[in-house]
Amino acid sequence: MNSFVAIYRLVLKHQLTRARIILVGIATAVAAFVGFLFRNDFDATGSLVTFISVAGLGLIIPVISLLLGSGAMGDWYNDETLVYVWLRPVRRSIVAAAAIAAAITVAIPANLIPMVAAVIASQQTSAALWGTVLATVMVTLAYTAAFGLLGILVRKPLPFGLIYIFVWEFFISRGAPGAARLSINSYGASILSRATDVALDFAGRAEWATTAVPLGVTVIAVLLAGVRLQRMDVA
Repeated sequence: MNSFVAIYRLVLKHQLTRARIILVGIATAVAAFVGFLFRNDFDATGSLVTFISVAGLGLIIPVISLLLGSGAMGDWYNDETLVYVWLRPVRRSIVAAAAIAAAITVAIPANLIPMVAAVIASQQTSAALWGTVLATVMVTLAYTAAFGLLGILVRKPLPFGLIYIFVWEFFISRGAPGAARLSINSYGASILSRATDVALDFAGRAEWATTAVPLGVTVIAVLLAGVRLQRMDVA
């Protein structure tokens, strides 16, 4: 437990950079402004839910999760300082779990702030608020863990992560019903759609799957990250 806490604190300290804080601030301002514009719409709830689903779950949340998740261990990998972590007598599975946990700790509030700001600015119901919160938390868990694994699979995770977000999540999975099942985004959209009773073409996942699949992706990504660290040559 002491080793977990030490790694967790080390990663957590490096997650909160000025550039990332500014990015979250910009995302919050944009989301709040868009939410304010929806306030007097005839179908304000529908407009807000569509915005949260497309721009929030499909763009803002995965990009922020990519930046935080991929840097949790990827920064060590890229600047070749990962070897110094090995000097501690710590199981590498613990390193992976602690690093991803630290990234998730920062990613959840970083993603919630813009999404909640949009809902509050649009003056929507509590159902829209709680649906947005639950959807954001679920997809943030899965995205951050998956991108944490990506950070130690490739040297430059950001380009690969952005390709995944824009090509797969934003286009292919939205255009092919079968592919949507392999989209993390669709599980969050399903939570949001069910909570607000707003139909979304992209949201067709079963209720049990909307929590089970993101949690499953999170656990599997952490386990695979531990295996990857165990097999890496960082000398």
